[in-house]
Amino acid sequence: MKLSIEEQKKFLFDRLKTEPLRKVEENKDDIKAFVQATKGEKISSYLINNAWNDDCDRNTKVFLVRDQKTKEIVFFFAINCGILFSELNIWNLSQAEKVPFDKYVEAMQRLKASNLSKEDEEKANEQISESMGELWEVVQEPDRVSYLLSLADEKVQLLEEKREALSETGEGEHTQQVQDTFPAIDIKFLGRNKEYKPEIQLDFRLGVYVFWEMIVPHLLEIAEKVGCKYIYLFAADNTEQTVKVVADPPMWTPDYDPYADEGEVVKEEIRTLVNYYINELRFRYVSKYKILKPHYERRCYTLVQEVEHLQSNRESVWQSHATEDMK
Repeated sequence: MKLSIEEQKKFLFDRLKTEPLRKVEENKDDIKAFVQATKGEKISSYLINNAWNDDCDRNTKVFLVRDQKTKEIVFFFAINCGILFSELNIWNLSQAEKVPFDKYVEAMQRLKASNLSKEDEEKANEQISESMGELWEVVQEPDRVSYLLSLADEKVQLLEEKREALSETGEGEHTQQVQDTFPAIDIKFLGRNKEYKPEIQLDFRLGVYVFWEMIVPHLLEIAEKVGCKYIYLFAADNTEQTVKVVADPPMWTPDYDPYADEGEVVKEEIRTLVNYYINELRFRYVSKYKILKPHYERRCYTLVQEVEHLQSNRESVWQSHATEDMK
């Protein structure tokens, strides 16, 4: 008899539990049996060789998802504190506008310099006049010119405030000023054990259940204790390529191995990967803000999701699967 979606979830709820990697010393040996999905050897290597020490050193916090009956490790995931930010001075300028705009800002900054000679003052004023004339030639719209000059004055003010702040604190070499920061959680690793097979047929991917019913409640609990506006992940790994390089780099997801066939087209696999994260886990491309991305994850897709939408997204995902189940 075929189980409903809710019955399948109930089965997994009773069988799968989350535990910290370092809950017991025996986990050191248990993780050696973990085998990552086809293109995830680097992730399984991390779990076996580095995760324990990283967890001890507070570089990350690692959790295991274990089947309580078979004692197999089903998944592991690791989470870090993270941050998103918006850049200081975001000016939406065309390339043609940028040259006279920057020229105007530079001249205004020169005028604010202390002990400015009469000659330098005249040169700065001349540059201001030239840049304004060039801006008029490029734009030819009075309202747009006024808007750009207002932005330029604002940028000059911000640059001056930044210079003064760094001068007062002496932190110039060690800080990066930004417009705003937003607390976040980085899902550093998300790996599935390809050796694990649930004892029932699932109408959804196991990773969907683990994410929405095991990881998300954990993240929401954290968000009740500390400020957290976003979660994000880098959906790939800088693994050594053993296939021919194509226009898009071959990529894999730590939790998802949609096709194991060797003849699968890499570009199609990438599309499948992105669709999985967007459609099933409800992530989206980062666009509005910036994220600090480590060099080794430079080929990754950066995806984000708002914490305030996690619960509604969770309900939406299961509703869509329930609807499919009724067809």
